[in-house]
Amino acid sequence: MVLKDTLLYYVSHNSAVYCTLLDAKKAFDRIQYCKLFRLLIERGLPACITRVVIGLYLNNFIRVAWNGVMSEYFLAVNGVKQGGVLSPIIFSVYVDGLLVRLHNSGVGCYIGMQFVGALACADDLTLLAPSSTAMRKLLRICDEYAYGYSIVFNANKS
Repeated sequence: MVLKDTLLYYVSHNSAVYCTLLDAKKAFDRIQYCKLFRLLIERGLPACITRVVIGLYLNNFIRVAWNGVMSEYFLAVNGVKQGGVLSPIIFSVYVDGLLVRLHNSGVGCYIGMQFVGALACADDLTLLAPSSTAMRKLLRICDEYAYGYSIVFNANKS
């Protein structure tokens, strides 16, 4: 709805609007635990809850099913559980720093004083900019953040 309203706003004001849809490749698998736990602590998550989350992820043994054959259990050393109730929330915490950087850049689309230049849902990110120059700056910010947090944007789905 925000995307649709933003596009309508810019078109109705005879302004260009550039839109880029980014998909993070294997996003849930690439989360680095040490960075995630630091982000949770920095957000002020109570220590008892932080310890539970750390315990859930540091003691996460998994196995793989392939053609009806199950592997031995092994320790998962990064990533969050696909389909897990907490996984989208945890991923949102992991990429919130990117959204803050995009907002603080001062470029991208605005409706009044409200920044609407970056919209995110789980591993999908939509960038909106009033010019190609602004879009390139937003993409540069995404690239820098992705490098630091082991996020890879899927060129085939973006």
